[in-house]
Amino acid sequence: MAQAKRPRLSSNGSDASSLPLFCGFELTEKKVISLPASLCPVSAVSAWPTGKAGNFTAGSTADKHAVFAVGTSHGCIALVYSDESTVVLESSGSSAVLQLLAKDSSAPASAISDAKPVPDVVAGDADGQVLVYVLGRVFSRNTLPAPISTLSADLNPNMPSSFSVGDMSGTIASCHAQDTLWRAQLDMGSQALPVVPGGADQRAAARLLDPTVNSACSVWLPDNHGLLTSYVLAASARGFIQLLSRGIPVHTIPLSTPCTSVCPGVFVASDISRELPGSSYTQAIVGDGSGQLLVLDNFELVPYAQVEYPIARIFSLPLRAFVGRDGPDVVVCATLSDTIYVLHQRKIVATYSAAFWPSAVDIVADFPGIGPAIVLVESEALAGKSSSSSLHIISLRPLLDG
Repeated sequence: MAQAKRPRLSSNGSDASSLPLFCGFELTEKKVISLPASLCPVSAVSAWPTGKAGNFTAGSTADKHAVFAVGTSHGCIALVYSDESTVVLESSGSSAVLQLLAKDSSAPASAISDAKPVPDVVAGDADGQVLVYVLGRVFSRNTLPAPISTLSADLNPNMPSSFSVGDMSGTIASCHAQDTLWRAQLDMGSQALPVVPGGADQRAAARLLDPTVNSACSVWLPDNHGLLTSYVLAASARGFIQLLSRGIPVHTIPLSTPCTSVCPGVFVASDISRELPGSSYTQAIVGDGSGQLLVLDNFELVPYAQVEYPIARIFSLPLRAFVGRDGPDVVVCATLSDTIYVLHQRKIVATYSAAFWPSAVDIVADFPGIGPAIVLVESEALAGKSSSSSLHIISLRPLLDG
């Protein structure tokens, strides 16, 4: 734990005037990577290096590689490099790959080659299996009771190789490659679920019975004494979010609309020094099916922004990735449509409309020769049983006032 002051929310959502202000972003498709037929159709993607939630290191990867872990509905898993080469990790699986997480390698430094990087890959499938690949080989297997619905990295610097996994039965677990650290069941306990008004769509009422863990992330929040403590934030399809510490629920917040995605970072003004461990993710942004975005700060939800379409995934990139200094994170919001939103300081600063509905979305911190970028997966069914998939790399270039 680290000593720190409690984050303070700004009343108008803006930071010190010394920070550069975005007047917008220019989003441009810079590259399309066509995937071989054996890797179609793609059902999940995860980019490395991520750069998410403050994990950004300045420096170009122009002479290096961005890597994308891709999984298919047929159970295949592969690494796709920015030079369009591929390395197959799993040529055929028993079930569709639903979730992927690419992470820094946990292998000993002596075992890591100076050639192309091979990140650790965690894969969750429709059978509830969680497979961990280290140096391109299966290192461990674990099983949850239901299909895997979410995977996220543990941002605790004391546990760099661990991750959170949730399934469609409401099970949430913290794991690392060797073992399960803890496992819990999301439950509202004595708190009442949101009430569906009489005459409301019965499908809405049915959704409140769905125990699926829609999303999860690691977040650090300060206690009454200003001590930063690591929690897992999990969002249930039943209409609540829950903070857990070592598998024990410590705080539950009912929602009017079920949360579909959570993402850690710092999104509104905070006086916690970015030099402290965990200080880059002392808040979390929460998105729901109505397009509403909220920020969890100090165990409370405050409004952030509203977008037009239901939210599918939320990502964050630190301001430092664009202007070389700290400030509120830049938010990338994928929706259940062809539209991607970019937000900063509670404002929509750019939108991008793809020519297709992405089957999966992620962000990459520094694509060689491009910089921070969004990756959109296009999967298209063709004649007969064949299909095609491609990765569309969309650059994020900030437009600054002055």
